[in-house]
Amino acid sequence: MAPPPTLHPPTQAEYWRIFDSVRGDVEAAIKANYAYITIHHLAATDRKVLYKYQRFADFWTLNTYALQTTFFIAFGRIFDKRGDCFSIQKLVNFTIADPTLFSKAALRERKRSLSTVHGTDPQWLVDYVNQAWEPSTADLEPLRAELTPHYDKFKLIYRPIRHKYFAHRGTDSQQAIEALFGQTLKTDVEEILRFLHTLLWAIREMAWNARRPDLADVTDYNNYVRDLNSQIERFVMQLP
Repeated sequence: MAPPPTLHPPTQAEYWRIFDSVRGDVEAAIKANYAYITIHHLAATDRKVLYKYQRFADFWTLNTYALQTTFFIAFGRIFDKRGDCFSIQKLVNFTIADPTLFSKAALRERKRSLSTVHGTDPQWLVDYVNQAWEPSTADLEPLRAELTPHYDKFKLIYRPIRHKYFAHRGTDSQQAIEALFGQTLKTDVEEILRFLHTLLWAIREMAWNARRPDLADVTDYNNYVRDLNSQIERFVMQLP
């Protein structure tokens, strides 16, 4: 991924608006993906669940198609590089271009916004900020390098499916559509979603707790997916 042109740094409010928009799309993609997988897995492993689906077949067909559509639409928005869109690329570029978003001064203001501090900062806040880590542009540049292979995989395999089958109704043959879907891998999707969630988590932790980005720490993602799958399974199993 080539370095971006010179950027006009956003304000704190603008930056977090981009962050929240991208996070919303990432969460939508994760939820749709795992709901789709879990619903199918339960039907394949539990005949009682399969019978539930068969009783209301049209509803479950519509439900799974809606989940698949939601996934590909959200997935496409995350990586949409058009200038008028909020994408993960734009978020990362702004993150790298303006490390002052994560400065000690910015950290102090965020911590103050969550407390009842007025006037002079209490000693705990002074000590916390003084000891906080401040990133440089060089510290943040690896975020772009880590993002590149995930975008490349999306562009090669998943963007054509999104454009030709979900965002637009193309004229490709059924064989051509099946060939596109044949390139997809469950593990690829999980790897990309895991990275995206972890990247956003790392940015948030950097902003609120002055933690160095650790994209190898997927603990929050694993907990998030485990809880999500558990909710979906409990819902399906409780259906009459």
